[in-house]
Amino acid sequence: MKLTTVKDFELYAFDHLGSVANKYYSTPVVSGTTYKENITAYQNYKFRPRYLRDVRHVCTEQDVHGHKTSLPVGLAPTAYHILAHPLGEKATASSAEAENVIMIVSLMSDFPMEDIAKAAPNATLWQQFYILADEEVMLDLLRRAEQAGVKAIVLTVDQCSWRQQTWYDNDDIKKLLSKAKHGNFQKYIAKDSDFITQFMNLMPWSTNYASWDQITWFQSQTKLPIIVKGIMTAEDAVLAVERKVDGILVSNHGGRHLDDLQGTLDALPAIVKAVDGKVDVYVDGGIRSGQDVFKALALGAKMVFVGRPILWGLAYDGAKGVGQVLDILKSELKYTMQLTAFLGCTNISEITDDYVIRTESISKL
Repeated sequence: MKLTTVKDFELYAFDHLGSVANKYYSTPVVSGTTYKENITAYQNYKFRPRYLRDVRHVCTEQDVHGHKTSLPVGLAPTAYHILAHPLGEKATASSAEAENVIMIVSLMSDFPMEDIAKAAPNATLWQQFYILADEEVMLDLLRRAEQAGVKAIVLTVDQCSWRQQTWYDNDDIKKLLSKAKHGNFQKYIAKDSDFITQFMNLMPWSTNYASWDQITWFQSQTKLPIIVKGIMTAEDAVLAVERKVDGILVSNHGGRHLDDLQGTLDALPAIVKAVDGKVDVYVDGGIRSGQDVFKALALGAKMVFVGRPILWGLAYDGAKGVGQVLDILKSELKYTMQLTAFLGCTNISEITDDYVIRTESISKL
């Protein structure tokens, strides 16, 4: 069976993962409006092609924090890869290594961060963090990340409270999550205790507290770059820059935690304008094609990160399946730059907002 688009991988995963895994990976908050906005936002932008350009040689490489990636597409942090493949995050990291792209490893990974790093010793790994309720645990995890060789810390700031979601109310999901390995947290919880309860007590929603001072705390504890994930407004982007963060990841958690947010692509331009080149800006959410990648880059993203499509590839054929998804995105991006729209861009730095226009603007012409 040959899969040629990201949509093909989504359909395959839906048919083969089973209802429990599909519910965990794909079910958004109640109505799913934010999830839908992430996807439809890309459909609201159209291309403005420029012709008679020399596009015989196209390069998709991008420099990100001192690392030259083969593609301005990275792997977003997603939990519980073992639901898609027995090797879980080890397989995903191996693919990131082979494809020379950045992988953000979720703190909720099945395997410990050290094992993931050993499985892909030459991969460029960033480690995702939450602001945990226990500062000693958080500091120990940070030291472990440093020793594992990660290149940056990605601090998720958009989940300081917990909402009981539709998928979590399902008994099958509860049973499945109780079997998840939670590799990074095993050492902090007594074996004879209620693991899930103790695990949840460590999470940021157990206190409902987060502040900008905690960004400063992370900066005081490590020399690794700090990327803040979850920024959705220009105002917060300015505050992040004032705190001297090293990057901003525009994200709404894949539409999983709050309805009626903007799609991330729609939030991106104002944030890019607000930071005024002081830090790199990245975006995730709703990216399903190389054309989507181009649009995000045109609106100012240094790089995009994809989540669910990577899980679909993992479900299809482990590390090879992840590689296939990345290859499709790369091929489509090159095609968009060079052939289909003949946009006339030969490298990523040439992609600007001159090449896209929002649908509403077209109707006013």
